[in-house]
Amino acid sequence: MSPSFFYQRLQDLADNIAKDQEMLKDDEDELRYTENPRTKAKYRREIERQRESVARYQQEYEELKLQLRGSQSAQMQKVETQLQQMDDKINILLSGQVAIYEDLSKTRQALLNRYGSTEQVMIEAIAQQLNQNQLVLTQKLLDALEANQVPEPQMQQMLALLEQRIPALPASQAETVAEIIKDPDMDVKHRLKVALPIVPMLVEYEGEIELGSGFNIKSAWERLVAKLRRK
Repeated sequence: MSPSFFYQRLQDLADNIAKDQEMLKDDEDELRYTENPRTKAKYRREIERQRESVARYQQEYEELKLQLRGSQSAQMQKVETQLQQMDDKINILLSGQVAIYEDLSKTRQALLNRYGSTEQVMIEAIAQQLNQNQLVLTQKLLDALEANQVPEPQMQQMLALLEQRIPALPASQAETVAEIIKDPDMDVKHRLKVALPIVPMLVEYEGEIELGSGFNIKSAWERLVAKLRRK
């Protein structure tokens, strides 16, 4: 069969997952706001069924990956992200950690609110993949950047290192990041601001950088730059 057949199946899969994501959101709202134990049990059963659907979708996705091996299309990345998002939300809802999930959503939205509407579109998919610590680190780096605590040579150095690491990103994100870093209409500071959310995706830092009130921007920046260089 031609690749177009499998790409159509991939699109159908993405559409089906999107519909299930909407249903999961409805179940999530009902589970969060109802106090009736029977109603809670009903929606937990619905969410369990969603978990079975995710398993079937994952299997179909793996089969399509085999048929389209070597392809790194934005469509494939989208499906993979959808599946991960559904799996994460289902695990959170069934473990009773709704409050944690809500905090994560608020932290992510707080990060996106620091950007203009066009920029939000560009980095939203990246922000969706960051955990709480990664989101906090990005916010603190942005604080330092906006407070003019980062000299321009360090900004240029970070941008150059991020440009070198673009191939390590998924294809759909690599294109977006390259567009940001090379945009001639933005100054160095603005380009780095929009590119900063990818830093936690490229380096392991947890346990090494203190994110509390005593956050040391100079030390953190040096460590992140060193890690980017070593890759």
